Amino acid sequence: MVNLTKQFIKFCLVGLTNLAVQLFFYYLLTRYLHLYYLLAAVLSFMVAVTWSFYINKKWTFKLNDGDHREQYLKFFLANSLIAIISIGLLSLFVERFGIHDMVAQLIAAVICAVINFALNRFWTFKAQS
Repeated sequence: MVNLTKQFIKFCLVGLTNLAVQLFFYYLLTRYLHLYYLLAAVLSFMVAVTWSFYINKKWTFKLNDGDHREQYLKFFLANSLIAIISIGLLSLFVERFGIHDMVAQLIAAVICAVINFALNRFWTFKAQS
């Protein structure tokens, strides 16, 4: 249980760096390369997920083996699913329950962090972790 908690904390720390990477690339793509903001959002998401994959694989889960391509695909799919869930939860909390959008976003982020960790710990990197 201690190892699982330690991995979850590392996973969340990587998530914070992931946010910084995504915002940096979004800023770069929109302000300097003048890309359309939605295209920049997709591209910065892809860069951030790739960053997060490598850091989580090496640092959080301490893996050096396994089918790299399969793991990356699973990681990308898990993160894409989490993005959809997050938007759905945000909408539900704001529209249905009348929760302030910033509070709703925070609640959704916490729920999604747990789900994302579980997906990646027990699916993407299951045999090795």
